[in-house]
Amino acid sequence: MPYYAVSAIDRQGIRRSLREAAPDEPSLREKLRAAALWPVTIRPLAPSRQSARLRLPVGDFIPLLHQLELQLRAGVNADVALAHLAEDSPPGPARTMLAHIHREVAQGRPIHEACRHFSRQFPPHLAAVIAAGEASAQLPESLRALAEHLAGSDELKRTARRALIYPTIVLVATAGLIVFLLGGVVPKFAEIFISLHLTLPAVTVVLIRTSTFVRVAWPALIVAALLLVGLLWLAARTPKLRRVRDALSLRLPVLGETIRCLATARFAAHCRLLHEAGIPLLDSLATAADLVNHEVLAGQLRRARESVALGRPLYASLPAGHDFPGFIVPALKAGETTGQLAAALKHIEDYASRRAKERLATALALLEPTLLAGLTAVVGAIALSFFLPLFSLLGGLNAH
Repeated sequence: MPYYAVSAIDRQGIRRSLREAAPDEPSLREKLRAAALWPVTIRPLAPSRQSARLRLPVGDFIPLLHQLELQLRAGVNADVALAHLAEDSPPGPARTMLAHIHREVAQGRPIHEACRHFSRQFPPHLAAVIAAGEASAQLPESLRALAEHLAGSDELKRTARRALIYPTIVLVATAGLIVFLLGGVVPKFAEIFISLHLTLPAVTVVLIRTSTFVRVAWPALIVAALLLVGLLWLAARTPKLRRVRDALSLRLPVLGETIRCLATARFAAHCRLLHEAGIPLLDSLATAADLVNHEVLAGQLRRARESVALGRPLYASLPAGHDFPGFIVPALKAGETTGQLAAALKHIEDYASRRAKERLATALALLEPTLLAGLTAVVGAIALSFFLPLFSLLGGLNAH
């Protein structure tokens, strides 16, 4: 509901400045006259962008959904339940968000429309689930399904992050060690070898030249690294480059299957959530394609949606040679032929999530020895480059 800045005169002739909410300006004028106020100026206020950008951590948002669900199941009105939650919340984003939604609902606005103000916290697919719950008088069930969906998605994200922590640390440490050796240690040994007029083996010559290149061309290397980061950023925002990147990601050994299962779990979770809330299948597929976060699979879902719109079942609408896991078609077929599509999507979500976690564990188990072997090989090659000339020098001294 829009807000207006009002300058009005009361019965005592005193000018007052107010901030009032109303569906439109004529309704606001009637409201002011009923309060014995004579409006002088009425100016619409732009929505607060700062409040619209508020977003709670998932760990704080899910308990609020459960608390609202419990109060609604107990027969408490939505505006009263929201008022209680706002009062019980500590000062901060949660209280601001709940207080705003409560004000809007208390003035007769539907909950899903009040939630849309906070577009970051309530993206279109979440607001659509709440809207469907209100329309079907099953808002508590919709809130519970929403909380479970957010908890499952957050668990997948945390699993992926945990899997990346160790290899990231090892890669950063390895890169720092190599830069330190090439920039600080190798030049000292090079000066010693040159002063002794030794005939250096090929591996030592290559190492010294690499060290010289790094020390001389480090500004160009930094620029190249920044260009690479910029290219990756551009690839994440250009549809064609995203499609190429995502197509290549599916071909990666071990990780490709993990990415495939993660995207499939996201599709099944979002499609099931919307379908259970009463959203038509075509709309559910369109939203799931936008949220799958993989251009190749999203394109295949959009083509499948076109076939579903012509009357074909979903399991038969996926394009030939699609990149979804093989288990998705039999599960969808069983669900659609028995009228249990939501249950089939839930099975796909659970199985794909479990398989993705197993693949992540496998990838991590393979990555640890690979990184350690690579680190050992790099440090061993550098150490060998140091010791070979020293062995040659010692051998010459022994001969004399």
